[in-house]
Amino acid sequence: MKVDAAFTADEVQYKDKQHRIGVVIDVLRATTSAVMALKNGCSSFIPITSIEEAREASKRFEKGKVLLGGAKRGVKVQGFDLGNSPDDYQEEIVKGKDIIFTSSNGTKAMHQLQSARKVLIASFLNISAVCNELLTLNTDVLIACSGDFGVFSLGDAVCAGMIVDRLTGSLPEELEKSDTATVTQILYGVHKKDIRKMLLQSEWGQYLIGLGLGKDIDTCAQIDSAPIVPQFKDGVILIHGGNFGLSNQ
Repeated sequence: MKVDAAFTADEVQYKDKQHRIGVVIDVLRATTSAVMALKNGCSSFIPITSIEEAREASKRFEKGKVLLGGAKRGVKVQGFDLGNSPDDYQEEIVKGKDIIFTSSNGTKAMHQLQSARKVLIASFLNISAVCNELLTLNTDVLIACSGDFGVFSLGDAVCAGMIVDRLTGSLPEELEKSDTATVTQILYGVHKKDIRKMLLQSEWGQYLIGLGLGKDIDTCAQIDSAPIVPQFKDGVILIHGGNFGLSNQ
């Protein structure tokens, strides 16, 4: 198995995707929110790359069945039902609802990976489930860190490194790592004792704290609190094995 990593959503376009399993990471906070929403029973989670397109897409759904979620530069979009805080996506709010979601970085990375063999959604919340799925599939992997507006994100890279480290432990003689994958593993080794502290001290963590959203970091740092494997396919994220090709779109 070969494993590669991209440090930003923009970098994904230069990587070999077609015969690989893609893994998207946006720890603070898009992939964490997607995992939380699906864990709590939403019918589907639909990532859109712009606010305008998200509003248009919501018109294709039955009124009362759809929620608009997402943020621009960390702040909830005016007129949307939900922001990009994982704790917004509680069961009593999202169960049975289709969620149309847009964010500054994570949704872009998801769409950049569309030509991959499969696209899995990862966060610290579901990291063991994703690693187990990758070991079961046993094929080459491209981990896409979403980054922050085209630049490196420490939280995403450390989460990627945790995946690389788990794969290395399970396939010590069989895993081939790119330089970027090796760097993520090194970063994980530095920060693995305190993931929450790393997220708090990261640039984007500090930015969220400045917005009064520091509580989100506690949620984003929870390891294996949501043992599911969401998959992005045909424009929709569902739990792996779900019914892709929704009838109400």
